[in-house]
Amino acid sequence: MPVRPLPARLTLTLALAAGLGLLAGCQPAGDAAGSAPGPTSGSASAVDKAAAPAADAPRSAIFLHPDGMAANTWSATRLMHVGPDGRLAWDELPRLAIYVGPSIDSVNQSSNGGATTHAYGVRAKLDSYGAIDGTAPTAASGKAQSLMVEAKAAGKKIAILNSSSLTEPGTGAFLASVANRDDEAEIASQILAAGPDIALGGGEMFFLPKGTRGVHGEGVREDGRNLVEEAKAAGYAVVFTKDELMALPPEATKVLGLFAAEESFNEADEAGLAAAGLPPFQPQAPRFDEMLAFILPRVKDHPQGYFIVGNEEATDNLSGENNAPATLEAAIGADRAIAIALAEAKANPALTIVVASDSDNGGMNATSDDLNDPEDLPRPLPSRTASGSALDSDNGEPFLTPADANGNRIPFYITWASDSDSAGGTVVRGIGPGASKIEGTVDATQVYSALYLGLFGTDLGAGNEAGRE
Repeated sequence: MPVRPLPARLTLTLALAAGLGLLAGCQPAGDAAGSAPGPTSGSASAVDKAAAPAADAPRSAIFLHPDGMAANTWSATRLMHVGPDGRLAWDELPRLAIYVGPSIDSVNQSSNGGATTHAYGVRAKLDSYGAIDGTAPTAASGKAQSLMVEAKAAGKKIAILNSSSLTEPGTGAFLASVANRDDEAEIASQILAAGPDIALGGGEMFFLPKGTRGVHGEGVREDGRNLVEEAKAAGYAVVFTKDELMALPPEATKVLGLFAAEESFNEADEAGLAAAGLPPFQPQAPRFDEMLAFILPRVKDHPQGYFIVGNEEATDNLSGENNAPATLEAAIGADRAIAIALAEAKANPALTIVVASDSDNGGMNATSDDLNDPEDLPRPLPSRTASGSALDSDNGEPFLTPADANGNRIPFYITWASDSDSAGGTVVRGIGPGASKIEGTVDATQVYSALYLGLFGTDLGAGNEAGRE
């Protein structure tokens, strides 16, 4: 069977991670066509048995949230980037369960409601942001604090990374509680007050007062506070570009990165980006995997362990624009981050990794239907299917997979069901001690339970599915 070379960007990321000592003993997923997928849930795999932490090993956890990505989006990512017979790092996570994530008032999650559920282990409402009806909930642990705040109180290093603003709820709800998601100035204040060891993302505008010009634009705060200067006074190294981040010495372990005015990607469909002359991802900002590769060596040897929460928001926002190429480029970046985390889990049996989204945004699906019959699908391919759903192609031509095991590149196109969140096809995967909670069909609250078991060794049972206010 021919060996297919790694995509260039994955090669660079893995080389960076290897240089930081994160890939000892790990063979990257998807490096050869036909590589076998990891073990599935339903039995105690060899990886699960090996994941029992040593008695003196500090318990740690990484939660990665590629927002808006359901199983069908992962399938399209596989087809686009490693081919039908390749495997993603996501495929190598041995524990897998169907994720059932209703809110108190909706069959689906919002980003802020879902993040609140993940941070506290209780069902939230769609408008929740670290609070339910304006009040921070009691967590499933029985404590009136989020999982990340509890981890910090236990002496663990904490870090967040987000391809959108740091105030975006996928990470922000772990450190802030507000009645209104749009109160991003207050969210930024609470994040800084919570004192994460490392916080990397966009959102510079929410850290600066109105009238103050920053690196990426003007501030919007109405209270006159300059959180950038406050962070520097608190001992943070504050950086604004990828180059500045990568130039920091290894001993820089208290870092605030603000890489964009708000999001570090450009949110539009293919035509909108082309008309504006913009790339999907802003070049001054590090990508999701690069941020994790920076954080991990700075926390992984902490004697009390660590907790990292990362949110790839581009997979959600760009799928909301029905932009398949950009969504799948963001998705493979999320997979590169999973590869880095998975390598560390294989070297550290006390580390729990959980990967989950809380919704399927856009309802992306890959298909080759009717491509063998030009009369059904003429060239250039239409912008919509016969049923009226949006159809995404490569400028009117089918996308082509990387070569399969027989050397064939298979044509396909993408269909979209909507431009918003849906409840279905969502899965949670993981590895490590806490991942024993990931099996069968689980409520969204079990993300918290798995991370809690991984961080503290305490099994909270099935979780509080009904919510606790």
